[in-house]
Amino acid sequence: MKKIVFIFLVLSILYSVSLALEINYYGHACIKLSFENQYSIIIDPFSSNYPIPSTDADLIISTHEHPDHFNPNFLNKKVEIIVGTKNNGKDWNIINRETKGIKIWNIPVYHDNSKGSQRGKNSIIVIEGDGLKIVHMGDIGHLLNKEELSKLKNVDLLFIPVGGFFTLDIKDVITTIKEISPKVVIPIHYKTEYTKDWPILPLSNFLKEAEKDFKIVSLNTNNIKLSQRNLPNKTEIWILNYK
Repeated sequence: MKKIVFIFLVLSILYSVSLALEINYYGHACIKLSFENQYSIIIDPFSSNYPIPSTDADLIISTHEHPDHFNPNFLNKKVEIIVGTKNNGKDWNIINRETKGIKIWNIPVYHDNSKGSQRGKNSIIVIEGDGLKIVHMGDIGHLLNKEELSKLKNVDLLFIPVGGFFTLDIKDVITTIKEISPKVVIPIHYKTEYTKDWPILPLSNFLKEAEKDFKIVSLNTNNIKLSQRNLPNKTEIWILNYK
């Protein structure tokens, strides 16, 4: 009996290690997560500026209702949509669900550092699947308190806005990364040719400061696979293309 239990545990560990999450970055804050069980999620689809990709998904999640993060017609078909805020950002929706073995929940936060008085509310989205803990910060506008940080332990992959102005400034982004201490950070929400008129900063401004504390890995693709096997031991910043 002990031998059977041991074999079962070994097989369970090997199975969890072999899982690989596919990640596509479509620009701005828009991410697609494709899990081994063929279930896929798009987070923060934009309504304009960037080209809308030809893709598919089972679920859309928006951290909040601003149009650069919320587009219910992104896939040109009816699909389940979850939004972390309601009433134009005046209130939060509470998300806590499990679908096909994938856990999805949110942490209510703000879009600014004045408890939402300037830009309303925002949600941090936490997704657990394929043996990984993934966190999308949406338009986080303030440093996290102890209670919020306590919910963000053992994070494998962190998507965080780095362009500032509407979100954390670069100094606070780096502080937040250090506090969460994820294995991989993928920067989002920065100035590109598609948002050249926006008052946000380009990626290079963030990298200039981040390289003082973290290893920067530039990947010449917008598509990667991530598993426990290829996670770094210390926090690294991975740069994905957005087209």
